[in-house]
Amino acid sequence: MWRAKRWKWTSMCVSLSRGALLSRTGFLGVVGAAALPLLASRADAGPLPALHVPDGLSAANERAARIAAASPLVARLYGDIRALAGSIGDARLRENVTTLLEHPEPHYMRRYPTYESRVALRDALAREGFVAADAPVEGIFPPVGARGIAQPFWSAPGSDTDGHHSYPGGLCAHELFNARMGEQFSQTYDRQYFDGRREVDRDIAIGAALYHDIMKTVVFQFREDGTFFDELPIGATGGHHCLSGAEAIARGHDARFVTVLLSAHAAPSLGDQAKVVTWCRAAAMIAGVDPVEYGLVKRTADGYELAALAPIEAFVNHLSDHDYVLAIHATHEVRPALAQLAPRFGIDPTNATALNWWRLRICSERSSIALYGALTRGDDAFAAEVRKTSA
Repeated sequence: MWRAKRWKWTSMCVSLSRGALLSRTGFLGVVGAAALPLLASRADAGPLPALHVPDGLSAANERAARIAAASPLVARLYGDIRALAGSIGDARLRENVTTLLEHPEPHYMRRYPTYESRVALRDALAREGFVAADAPVEGIFPPVGARGIAQPFWSAPGSDTDGHHSYPGGLCAHELFNARMGEQFSQTYDRQYFDGRREVDRDIAIGAALYHDIMKTVVFQFREDGTFFDELPIGATGGHHCLSGAEAIARGHDARFVTVLLSAHAAPSLGDQAKVVTWCRAAAMIAGVDPVEYGLVKRTADGYELAALAPIEAFVNHLSDHDYVLAIHATHEVRPALAQLAPRFGIDPTNATALNWWRLRICSERSSIALYGALTRGDDAFAAEVRKTSA
């Protein structure tokens, strides 16, 4: 585990839907250009990893984990994400990220062993305006099993029930794409603006991308009907964001890394600096540290601001966290298309639970984006793609 270090500074900073990000013109063109060298063959990647469902999961989380464990796609994604994490050059960061991917236990919860201490944290967050006064304590401390985890990283969904990558293994798909984009953005900035020197820290770009959604493993657990837990907003964004920042602090990451991580939902610029400051303060409070002493923010006459100029990696992490743009659209198109197709595969579309779990299995094996790609080619192509899983 890392020893927490205060970040030394030299000078002076999303809503749940994050819909405002969609209007930023030109973004997709940048992503497309950066992604050209992205995909590599798995010829040298070795065999697919075996995914073993751990003991102690809830019945619904176990059912989802068994779906993910049976999916060759999820196995390939998890193998790739482990390989990418293993390529991090900094040994301490590599070990920390790899450990978290293997066993995403929320260490920040250890500071609050009693229900009373958890209520006290909820009330403290409410006094600062980070959560509602009547926010459920379980939104900050979702249940975990005897082994300390709610579900494996590789079986968690990427978002809420109607959101992006909303199927077992969706988080793995989302984070792998984001981490790959972080690597590519880092290399592109280095080539174009720094004469090829490694000015942008590739390790931090990859590590932050893999880290910043890690608490979705506890926030988005599966229910018996195939829907997911509701997410508590913290600091006017999805609670997983600040919880993941708190987890980074709890595991000893320094202020620079935490700031990069917490810039995923908004870059610390163009008027959004205050959002990142809010998330830094909320994450620090959840982790039980003072955000000023930790080196995240500094006090000003008007409140708080980041303790120093935001590093380039913070902008890279924000840019890389846009896989949802296509994925959420895919979800909204694929879901009704599957419901319409369900009777052809023996699924009663009026039985919401049966339909949900069938959809979860189809998407886990094909991915919502691949299904959307088939849907754009017509109904027959879409049915053929679904048939590959239902056969």
